[in-house]
Amino acid sequence: MRFDNGEFRVSGPKTRAELDAIKLKKFRALVQHANARAPYYATIIRARGISLEACTPADFPVLTKTLLMQNFDAIVTDRRITKQVVADFLTRSSDPMEQLFDEVTVMHTSGTSGEVGYFLFSPGDRAGMNISPPPSVRAGSRGLLRRSKLLRRIRVAFYGATGGHYAGVTGITSMQRGLRRLFFKVQTFEVNAPLRQMLEQLDEFEPDLLIGYTTALKILAEEQRAGHLRIAPLIVSATGETATRADMEFLSAAFGGARVFSAYGCTEHMMLGTSDPSGETMTLHDDNLIFEFYEDHSLITNLFNFTMPMIRYRMSDILRPVSDANARYIVIENLVGRSERMPVFVNSAGATDFISPHTINEIFVKGVTRFQMQLTGPSSFRFPICVEAGLDQQARAAATAGVVARLREILQQKGLGNVVFEVPVVADIPLNPRSRKFQLIVDERAADDARH
Repeated sequence: MRFDNGEFRVSGPKTRAELDAIKLKKFRALVQHANARAPYYATIIRARGISLEACTPADFPVLTKTLLMQNFDAIVTDRRITKQVVADFLTRSSDPMEQLFDEVTVMHTSGTSGEVGYFLFSPGDRAGMNISPPPSVRAGSRGLLRRSKLLRRIRVAFYGATGGHYAGVTGITSMQRGLRRLFFKVQTFEVNAPLRQMLEQLDEFEPDLLIGYTTALKILAEEQRAGHLRIAPLIVSATGETATRADMEFLSAAFGGARVFSAYGCTEHMMLGTSDPSGETMTLHDDNLIFEFYEDHSLITNLFNFTMPMIRYRMSDILRPVSDANARYIVIENLVGRSERMPVFVNSAGATDFISPHTINEIFVKGVTRFQMQLTGPSSFRFPICVEAGLDQQARAAATAGVVARLREILQQKGLGNVVFEVPVVADIPLNPRSRKFQLIVDERAADDARH
């Protein structure tokens, strides 16, 4: 999908067979590129005897985030870029508009796994993200198009984590580059700032399109219903967390009948899908992605990222197709999971306030590979971290100090400077013993109450 001269342009194959043929051709071009420039893939291709002219994704092993980070320098195809170069860039830069070497978009996240990952996109990669949107997305854009023709830019508000190289804010602020800046006026609103301050700024901005994390948008909707917020967006896009049909109906009613979408995306591959009007299903954007569906996970092969090839990258998301295998668009049940507990603390005045899980999962400190927030009291938590193997005592201490400083910054920004915490360095952070899944945020207070 492209936005040209005030209109969304739709192009691309009309049938599933046409699309699959194009994607297979793209995949083989990606493999040839990876074989020539990524030693990690060259070794796999040689060891498995993979044909560059006849290969399919099934010929390759699964790539996990752990493997990606362990083999980072051998996977990235731009020889200027190393894991160390990216870590140094992220340590000094918190401006999502700043690019490595003034051209490469860098993003990081721990996601719900608590494991830090770096992801890169060159200008050519970003151009390859263009998609042919499903009919529901084209229909939802018409109101915005009409407003864009009133000789003013479409106002886009993003309510989320804004102070770093995170997927959401990086994607939104990119709308201020190139020709798109002529059609969109973008403003970001920090989810970790005091809520009253953000409400006043949103009222003043008067967004046409409101984008944010599902839970955070529901908080705004409650404030709208209470009369503390008075905005009238045409479209509300809930992202980062599952948005149920009930969530979408609630948001639409609170914002005066706004059209509500659940946008499915991730740092690794950016935009993956959009909910259909019913809220019961979602259409995947797979022009440049190959999905493989399994009972407890999904594999995604990225066809547009030639800087960091990701073939059969493992995601914990559970996607259940409901459309015919020959349909042009893949329709799935609305997303299962991807929700995290919302940490709520009592401030020094006795009032409660929240910290978005996305503020936690976007923490970056050089040398830290994994972390978890463990709530221990109304105004306390424990934050164990894992660090890179081989760090000496000084580097381990610097990593710990960096996490402490970042957590204090987050708490002070939210008016929760009274909250106390500890940051131990641990060898590993265990899975939930019942679900056998990792939890980024654990409420140990509930476990203590149950024991007593």
